[in-house]
Amino acid sequence: SKCDENSLPLNDAIQRGHIEIALSLIEQVLDMNSSQGLLEKENENGETPLLIAAKCNQWKLIEVILKNRSDLVEQKDKNDNNLLHLLANLNEDGGAETIGNIFKILSNDTKQILLVGKNKLSQTPLEIAQSHGNPFSCELLIENEK
Repeated sequence: SKCDENSLPLNDAIQRGHIEIALSLIEQVLDMNSSQGLLEKENENGETPLLIAAKCNQWKLIEVILKNRSDLVEQKDKNDNNLLHLLANLNEDGGAETIGNIFKILSNDTKQILLVGKNKLSQTPLEIAQSHGNPFSCELLIENEK
């Protein structure tokens, strides 16, 4: 099998739940100066490693990316969802703990940008959490609004 030139090993590792592999890839690229754009690479849905980690609720990966590359926090997918939209969208309120953890490391300004961000359906993260009946996520999102 020939190598797929469009292959995104980091994105794939996260998507498939290979968290330790993903973590070591992230740590390796963080050691390189340019990080070769690996953390900016998007899949066909416009999702970067950070956004895939949010969609898969992988706090360990989100944490290491945000602590080292806080400039990536405002990334959005093709539907303009940011990481809070994706976490608020998880079934059974699965993203609540991760949302809480993220809020502990973000500045207030950054929190506000993410909280008021609207996707292409004009939904904020809070509106998504409400529409999915995710009470703990709702609570955290409301608490952190100015």
